[in-house]
Amino acid sequence: MNRWRMYKSLNLTLGLLGLAVLLAVQVAHAATFQLPAGTEIKLKFNADAKINSGEMEPGTELAVTLVEPIMVGEVLLVAAGASGKAIVAEVEKASAPGKPGRIVVEFTELGTRGGYRTVDGTPLKLAGKIENVGKGKKILAYVTIVGIFLIKGGQGEIDTNEIYTATIGETVVLQSD
Repeated sequence: MNRWRMYKSLNLTLGLLGLAVLLAVQVAHAATFQLPAGTEIKLKFNADAKINSGEMEPGTELAVTLVEPIMVGEVLLVAAGASGKAIVAEVEKASAPGKPGRIVVEFTELGTRGGYRTVDGTPLKLAGKIENVGKGKKILAYVTIVGIFLIKGGQGEIDTNEIYTATIGETVVLQSD
């Protein structure tokens, strides 16, 4: 009988220990983290995209991808590869005589990817913009008589092979799935 009681006691102890571990794991997974506004993130555009003032219109949406994960300590909040959006905010096409084009792109949002989401399920709001002005050709345009009417400046162009820095636009709480 002594063995039976000892066996029963050991089973009860192991069962309670297992339950405690299970509860601890669930509490750890139900964590919430605050991601402050101004947190810098690295984004890139699709390398095949051509973003220039000669081909884009204001309001055009562009796809971006998170290059580096967003971490708090050792906790992965948003995995690299999360997709987001940018928008063409301003466009000035190149024109004669030698006036350069200009383009401004603003980062707008980033989806969550990984084990955490915003409380209301919306994407993270982003802040930051990039701007490029093409090369002016006014001197060349004025040197030749025909150039005043025909020679345009260069288009403003965003290099899609570069990695750009944006920031989290507003403080947000992320919770585990």
